Amino acid sequence: MENAPPTAGPDRAGSSAEQVIEGTSAAPGIAIGTAYRYDASAPDIQRTTIDADEVEAEIELLANAVQRAEQELETVRALVPDAAEADTEALLEAQALMLRDEEFLQAVRQRIRERTESAGTAVQSVLETHRKRLETSGDEHLHDQASDLVDLEKRLLRSLRRGKVAVNMEAHSIVVARNLTATDLLRFSRHSLLGCVTAEGGATSHVSIVAKALNLPLVVGAQEVLEAVSSGDPVVLDGYGGRLVVRPQSATVEQYRQRQAEREASPLKDGELEDEKMDDRPVTTTDGRTVTLRANVGLDTELDLLDPYGADGIGLLRTELFFLAEGGGTLAEDEQARVYQTVAEATGEAGATIRLLDLGGDERIPRLRTGPPEDNPFLGWRGLRALLDRPDELLRPQLRALLRANRHGALRVLLPMVTDPEEVRRVRAIIDEEVDRLAAEGVAYDPDLPLGIMVEVPAAALQAHAFAEHVDFFSIGTNDLTQYVLAVDRGNERVGAGYDALHPAVLGLILRVVEAGRMAGCPVEVCGEIAGDVQAVPVLLGLGVDTLSVAPQHLPAVQRIVRALGYEEAKGLAREILQVTDAETARRRAREWVDTHVSSSST
Repeated sequence: MENAPPTAGPDRAGSSAEQVIEGTSAAPGIAIGTAYRYDASAPDIQRTTIDADEVEAEIELLANAVQRAEQELETVRALVPDAAEADTEALLEAQALMLRDEEFLQAVRQRIRERTESAGTAVQSVLETHRKRLETSGDEHLHDQASDLVDLEKRLLRSLRRGKVAVNMEAHSIVVARNLTATDLLRFSRHSLLGCVTAEGGATSHVSIVAKALNLPLVVGAQEVLEAVSSGDPVVLDGYGGRLVVRPQSATVEQYRQRQAEREASPLKDGELEDEKMDDRPVTTTDGRTVTLRANVGLDTELDLLDPYGADGIGLLRTELFFLAEGGGTLAEDEQARVYQTVAEATGEAGATIRLLDLGGDERIPRLRTGPPEDNPFLGWRGLRALLDRPDELLRPQLRALLRANRHGALRVLLPMVTDPEEVRRVRAIIDEEVDRLAAEGVAYDPDLPLGIMVEVPAAALQAHAFAEHVDFFSIGTNDLTQYVLAVDRGNERVGAGYDALHPAVLGLILRVVEAGRMAGCPVEVCGEIAGDVQAVPVLLGLGVDTLSVAPQHLPAVQRIVRALGYEEAKGLAREILQVTDAETARRRAREWVDTHVSSSST
């Protein structure tokens, strides 16, 4: 990873003394640079003027903000529940018309040029004039519309601020924030971001997944970071140890530079990775059981990692991250078909499992600002619930795009957040309808599209035998399954110590799904973070799981572990761990087993 030029804090005591802030590692790596404080709750735009030579750049900033606001409105209109009142649709349409109103936009541009106002100041001034005109019109209907302009102003100022944040961030920055979303991280990553540290958050959140995909170190739960760090402070981010060193001394910077060099020269780099790539042998245990290893992918840049890391196709493609990576993305069918065709061609016969859109939980869905936020979004309007609620806007275009792209490879469809077999039946009916429509329209497609479910809700695991009659495969999402079974929010560092997918209660549900799949001839795989956990891999294999899907970078280590252990011995370990009563004991026993049965060169 590229770092900032050498920097260190003064080697003296006092407020400038080196300080180490502990947190939790959420994505590995080391970064050396300067801190950039990001406060999402700060005022969006301050009323400021600009220099004359900044006018054209400010007008371009305005144009980009208008485009972002239009994209946000388009997404909101697609995601707003059917039960929303007609007034809601009218409000959104009015805002969309205003964003395309050339008279309004010209008035804002004129203030920027003639008064050298910032874009935010100009937007506020023009909309304030409009509001006053409506409020004093004497027309009750027009008076009510004045309040609607407040929402438009907030939307535009929010879009402007997102552009300003990216522009103002210095190169070689390490972002420091209370919390971040996957969208934030994707936006910052376009501006020489080196890494991130947050005061809140958990190690298995969406932002962690994106950080790993972008190869950016991330530390979460560093509670003291907001009080200790200011923008411009020299810092060292240790994504391996889960800590941030503020105002590091010269010796500390040099120590971390040496660690970087050692990591870059590690066996997982270059030579050994190339050897693994050339090794075409099936991945098998010492007693001959074959294990399939696939990759979890969330960004198009990760497609290039499949071959070097020896992935047998894609076991989980998170489509929501593809949309977010495009700055809000488009849900248009043709654009989706283009993306999925690229994926299908990249994976060939090995194939790719495409999870349908799953915005929600710790990644916010854009919602009406006038509507109340969900008290518990992890249990709210997300996953398949949202897709079935808005089939024409969300579900049907995605299914049609997949049917079209399936001609170029071997795709599979994965349904997120499923709780009832009836939901699967409804999706199958919609697929049949879209197949008929594509045929009638003369659009080329391939209907051979296997359908599976994410087993991440306890109800789905408990009813696995019932689901097996309706699906072609199971994919166990242990990240959400663990937090639902243990009632531990995986994004809350205050209870994070209780989150462990090796808890016997979670493993018992995994075994239940494996047995249901075996009886019905329905393949079962695990795609959660536990699949890349070196201590958990023998347990999963012992439970009967024979397909694992992990981040590409974890594949070489998992390959070596599988080839170093025996399946029958792993079955014994799994039986033993299922008998314990707590995660701490299970984790300790798994660690001891790996230390005894797997050589250090394999881990």
